Amino acid sequence: MNTIKAVKYCLLLATSLVLTANVHAQDKVGTTAAAFLSITSGAKATAMGGAYVAVADDGSAMFWNPAGMAQLESNTVTFSNMNWFLDSQIQDASVVINGGNLGNFALSVRSINHGEIEVTTIDLPEGTGEVFSPTNLSVAVSYSRFITDNFSIGANTKFVQEKIWNESATGFAVDLGVFYRTNFKNLRIGMSMTNFGNEMKMAGDDLRQAIDIDEAINGNNDRLEGYLGVDSWPMPLLFKVGLAIDALDIENHKIELAVDAKHPNDNSESVDLGLEYGFNDLVFFRGGYRSLFSSQIEDQGVTAGFGLKYDFNGVGANFGATYMTHEYLEDPILWTLQINF
Repeated sequence: MNTIKAVKYCLLLATSLVLTANVHAQDKVGTTAAAFLSITSGAKATAMGGAYVAVADDGSAMFWNPAGMAQLESNTVTFSNMNWFLDSQIQDASVVINGGNLGNFALSVRSINHGEIEVTTIDLPEGTGEVFSPTNLSVAVSYSRFITDNFSIGANTKFVQEKIWNESATGFAVDLGVFYRTNFKNLRIGMSMTNFGNEMKMAGDDLRQAIDIDEAINGNNDRLEGYLGVDSWPMPLLFKVGLAIDALDIENHKIELAVDAKHPNDNSESVDLGLEYGFNDLVFFRGGYRSLFSSQIEDQGVTAGFGLKYDFNGVGANFGATYMTHEYLEDPILWTLQINF
């Protein structure tokens, strides 16, 4: 089997999975809580169109496939920042500890900085003088280990919270992943299930209301304590399967191709495509296309980015920047800095 045939097989497999699933797909956009968990992470992964479940070889691995984190051979500290809509910023930070034969351990945090929002009411539409800051927070503990020379497993357990004004919702979730690499062109296969957890439901003091159970009766207690009813919603469960291959690996040149098929519980099935060209293991150029075949046009788009790598006295630094197109929002820009030691 030559390289071209292998790549064609990878693309055909992922595409067939998506097209088959889309026959019975239903549009469920906006039917999950904690949607921020589904927003992309890491400059390299994002630049490759999100086709990363079979790559997952940097400090963002736990987000895509926790099993891929076993590939990291050193301790790493990673920080990412991406501008999002309405001047909000999505920030990710992770620390990976290489435990040798025990496996790799990690702690990661994701949050969205929305800034301060002015409080307005019906009586004071111009503002009360108060401000609040919505919160989207996820804290995860991860573990990954090679079971054999080529096969690894990994898992995340995470705490999730969303808060707006005096109301909040809290949840717990797990992510599971497997990773396998072959000796043919470094062909890799990855699978992951992310955000498997409890349903989330808003609760807080502002939902408590004084209620008059019968306004037709005068003199009754019209200040009975009641609560506004709110629904509970599942987390954005996502299944992914992906393939990656080194289509070219000669001296100072390397080209990596990747494809992922994904099945979310709040959107239609789709395919992510990505590639990376590396020169002398120092400079990298990346491109991709996310959510191919998705019924939501705004989810589709081109991605592009670059990366720089430098090692000095046993300490390595990786920097990456990525640009994404978006149908309606200002095109996001994401950057990532990773330190290896």
